[in-house]
Amino acid sequence: MALPLSVPQNMPKSAVYLKGTGHITSMSEGKLKLLGDLLASKSLSTIVERAAETDLLTRRVQAILPPDAAAHVCGANLRDDRLVVIVDGAVWAARVRFETPELRTGLRHSHDVEIVGVTVKVRPLHPRQYKRA
Repeated sequence: MALPLSVPQNMPKSAVYLKGTGHITSMSEGKLKLLGDLLASKSLSTIVERAAETDLLTRRVQAILPPDAAAHVCGANLRDDRLVVIVDGAVWAARVRFETPELRTGLRHSHDVEIVGVTVKVRPLHPRQYKRA
């Protein structure tokens, strides 16, 4: 649906108006890279390894927590010997904080990591992610 002519458009008609850039450049040497080559590169392989470690840690945290709280854990990460757990609501953040001693003990045995503390962050679900009854 097009906007009426009386409404100013927010996109510039030319790339010259884009924050000091006079032209749009294409990829270097004009060659496309294969997905396999990108995945084999050093930077992407470390990102993939880190993502796998984070996923494993998240699943271990979920296994240690009671099932009702585990269902609301979105992710977990280690930062400077601190466990960072991301949950989808403030109520579940309080519940995970309550389970801190069990998390520290459980991860010491399963992950061989001595955790100094636990930080719980809330990342609310996007409205489209809510389950409908």
